Amino acid sequence: MNSGAEADETALKLCRKWAYKVKGIAEDQAKIICCENNFHGRTITIISMSTDPDARKDFGPFTPGFITIPYNDIPALAKALEDPNVAGFLVETYTGEAGVYVPDEGYLTKAAALCKSKNVLFIADEVQTGIARTVRCFVAIMKV
Repeated sequence: MNSGAEADETALKLCRKWAYKVKGIAEDQAKIICCENNFHGRTITIISMSTDPDARKDFGPFTPGFITIPYNDIPALAKALEDPNVAGFLVETYTGEAGVYVPDEGYLTKAAALCKSKNVLFIADEVQTGIARTVRCFVAIMKV
């Protein structure tokens, strides 16, 4: 893959295929939960889940099949997971492009557990942390 957008597109494709072949969701009915203020890339499918007007204006029609919830909101995730056609939850571990948002302590762990309990794939987009937004990467380098 050449970019984070391609990585997310591939994750979405694999998630939907898994939903049809393994989970048993009817063809063309799989949904992906995503969060407001996300930035996963600039492809048509990825901007279809965006809430950023600048990313969406003049690019429609958009790809269907996305449920958008507030970031860092476990009750909203639990409610969205009630839909039996949900195949996956795509979330940024830390957001960056659409504003820097840091999740509450335990949010990602709780979200992953909720997904597991509903047989839904948890898909973490962690490009921002991979480029050391959390400083952890630099700390590891400094220890060498």
